[in-house]
Amino acid sequence: MLPIILIAGLLVGVSTPAYQEFARHSNGNPSYKISYIDDCPTGIRPSGYALAPGKFVLFKQRSLDGTAGDVCVAEKAN
Repeated sequence: MLPIILIAGLLVGVSTPAYQEFARHSNGNPSYKISYIDDCPTGIRPSGYALAPGKFVLFKQRSLDGTAGDVCVAEKAN
C-alpha cells in the first residue's frame, strides 16, 4: 500500500504548476546535491529556480560541470 501512495504522490507532485515551472528552467542534469535551505520561497532567482513547496529547499540541481552553486540567492538591492 505504501508504494502506491508514494507513486500517487509523485505523480500529483510533478503535475503542479510549480514543478512544471521548475522543469522549464531545469538544465536537464539528473544529479542533485542535498542542501537544506530554510525560508526560501518558490520562484526564479539569479541562482536558479527554487522549488520550495514547504518554504525550504532540500535538493540543489548540479550544473552540467558537476558543481552545485548557491541556493536560493535573492537579487541584490540597488
